[in-house]
Amino acid sequence: MIRLTALIARWQGLGGWRRYGAAAVLGVLLAGAQAPLSLWPLGLLALIAMQLLAEGGPRSGPGRSRRHVFFTLYVFAYGYFVAGLYWIGIAFFVDAERFAILLPLPVLGLPLLLAVFPAGGAWLGYLAGGRSMPWRYLLLPCGWLLGEWLRGWVLTGFPWNLVGYVWAASSFTMQPAAWIGTHGLGLATMLACSGLALAVAPPVSRRLRLAALMLPFGFVLLLGAGAMRVWQAPLGSMPGVQLRLVQPSVAQTLKWRDDLRQQHLQAHIALTLQPAAVPPTHVIWPETAIPYLLDEETALRDALSRLAPTGGALVTGAPRRSFDQNRKLVLYNSIFALGPDGTLASQYDKIHLVPFGEYLPFRNLLRPLGLDALAVGSVDFSSGASAAPMEIPGLPAARALICYEAIFPAEVAANGKAVRWLLNITNDAWFGHSSGPYQHLAAARFRAVEQGLPLVRAANNGISAIVDPYGRIIASLGLDAVGVVDGPLPAPLDAATPYARLGDWPALGFAALLVLLGGLVNRRRINH
Repeated sequence: MIRLTALIARWQGLGGWRRYGAAAVLGVLLAGAQAPLSLWPLGLLALIAMQLLAEGGPRSGPGRSRRHVFFTLYVFAYGYFVAGLYWIGIAFFVDAERFAILLPLPVLGLPLLLAVFPAGGAWLGYLAGGRSMPWRYLLLPCGWLLGEWLRGWVLTGFPWNLVGYVWAASSFTMQPAAWIGTHGLGLATMLACSGLALAVAPPVSRRLRLAALMLPFGFVLLLGAGAMRVWQAPLGSMPGVQLRLVQPSVAQTLKWRDDLRQQHLQAHIALTLQPAAVPPTHVIWPETAIPYLLDEETALRDALSRLAPTGGALVTGAPRRSFDQNRKLVLYNSIFALGPDGTLASQYDKIHLVPFGEYLPFRNLLRPLGLDALAVGSVDFSSGASAAPMEIPGLPAARALICYEAIFPAEVAANGKAVRWLLNITNDAWFGHSSGPYQHLAAARFRAVEQGLPLVRAANNGISAIVDPYGRIIASLGLDAVGVVDGPLPAPLDAATPYARLGDWPALGFAALLVLLGGLVNRRRINH
């Protein structure tokens, strides 16, 4: 114990570039806890070490520099985002002549902005703890959660790689998200790590050490209760439904070439017509699988309708256009359900668009600088008007999610009472064979657990999967594989999950109340 205390003291005493270099490395380790590596023990260790590092410093104790605490947290978050989101830069090589020179912006520049939210929140939580070391350890995770939540909303939001996603390695550890959501699971994880950090931090009394250990002990109980929830949970399915998900793995550099569009369409058709052990009732193609305006091409609809099983439908992504009152072109990224009679039975237009991917923010300002949207160039996609459930023939109502709409926990719940399953189509080919598609699937699986609804995910290059309401993968096809995924549509849970009813408010309210209470308590101590 004496050696451990001395080691921690040396760790906390790091200063200058050693301190910030250590913080960056810890952030990289936390990123390694995310998919696909899922090294969650290293992630927990990184969170514990980060707490100890932030608490220490050249002037540790009540007189420590507030500035060095902030920058320790900020560099930690920056390292986390650089290592966890490096794959965004791969999209800039799809059209390398135009965009490769901008590579530093997403890889090194975007993390500069993203790190402000969790680091700033954690810093404010730390300050609210005042001169009380236990309160500082307790409130820092609460502040991190509040900052992380804001990251999902500010400037349209980007809640990728939430801390709670480190538990995607197993369906057993995902289950608390059904009660407290991914944000709540992340908060519980950080509080457990804070308790362990406080228990070994010098100098800590025996009584305080035992109290601190209650946090990780409670977290283990939470994970255990989650494991019991899914242990031997029945695997039900909706009667009379057999799905076929088509994964053609069309390279993004080739996807929109005029001379290859017909070839890509034929690839989807050939996969759809492959023999099946159980004939499919519904066929699902990925995002923008049809490189034509399906709603305007009558002959194309008639030809493709032959692929729609009797009583079922062909569900596919395709662009859609319209014209506003001024005859200005309006584009949508859409999902269509095509019936066997050639009619479009249902339609959904993507609502939450990707900045710089599907539209260029501040176009009037940035376009003269030579910038443009990666995917659509001079004409931006527009947001759809409604998140109403899709009514697909032969299926219960579905909440449609195109691409990264599946990473927004609160938005998935829209019209949740009428929804019986989640439909997610995507094209992750933009990001090659990288961590991005694995992280995307992990986030989508958490939506299934949170809502207690099955998830069906058709991806151009993977990872396509059928997921039950406990987050268990029933069938899948790996990244860059060419083929189909056949399987039933899992049944939803009988009752809505606590998270589906209450959302993030219990976790957010708990964190905010604790920060407020800690601030008031410690301010009163200072005044007295």
